[in-house]
Amino acid sequence: MKCWKCSVLVVLSGALALNSWSLAAESAATPRSIIEKVMQDVLAVLRDTKLTKPEKNEKVRSIAFQTMDFEVLARLALGAYWRNLSDDQHKEFVAEFRKHVAATYGHTVDEYTDEDINVVGDREEVRGDWTVQTRIMGMKEGKKQEVAKVDYRLRQKDQQWKIIDVTIDGVSLMANFRAQFKDIMENGGYDRLIKMLKDKNADSGK
Repeated sequence: MKCWKCSVLVVLSGALALNSWSLAAESAATPRSIIEKVMQDVLAVLRDTKLTKPEKNEKVRSIAFQTMDFEVLARLALGAYWRNLSDDQHKEFVAEFRKHVAATYGHTVDEYTDEDINVVGDREEVRGDWTVQTRIMGMKEGKKQEVAKVDYRLRQKDQQWKIIDVTIDGVSLMANFRAQFKDIMENGGYDRLIKMLKDKNADSGK
C-alpha cells in the first residue's frame, strides 16, 4: 500500500465521523479527540465487508467536501499567487481544487490492506492551529510496525475544527501542491492552471 495515499484517504473519509457529531459536541471537543474518533470510524468503514470498493470510493468522494477547509487549502496550495486573483477566480479555483483533491484520492480505498492508525501526540501551533500526530501501523518485513508518520493540522472556524494540511513523513501535502502549481503558474499563468484542473476533473468524472 502507498502509505501517503492511505493517509489522505483517512482525511477525506474523516467527515463520516465528524458529520455524526452535533455542532455543540464538536465545538467542545479537542482536535486530538476529533481525530481519534475520525480514525475509529474510518477504520470501521474501510473494514466493512458489506461495502464494495466502488461504494467506498463514492462515499469518500461525497463526504470529502465536509472534512477539510478547502478555501484555506486552496490558498495554501497557490501561495503568493492567490493574492493576484480576483474574487471570481478565487471561487472558481476553490471549486475545481476541491474536485481535484476528491477525485485524486477518492480511489485510494483500493490500496487499504488492514493498517491501523494510532494517535500519538498533539501540540498547539501559531494562530491557534493544532497539530495531531498519528502513526500508520502495517505489515513490513513480515511483522506489524510503523510504516508512516502522519500529522494533521487543524484550524477552528465557526466553532468547527477543519483540517488544513497533512504532513506525511515530513512532507506537507499543501507544499507538494504548491510546488506543482508554482511551475504551472510560471509557465502559463492562472488560465493554464485552471484549464488543467478542469480537464483532469472532467476526465475523472467519465
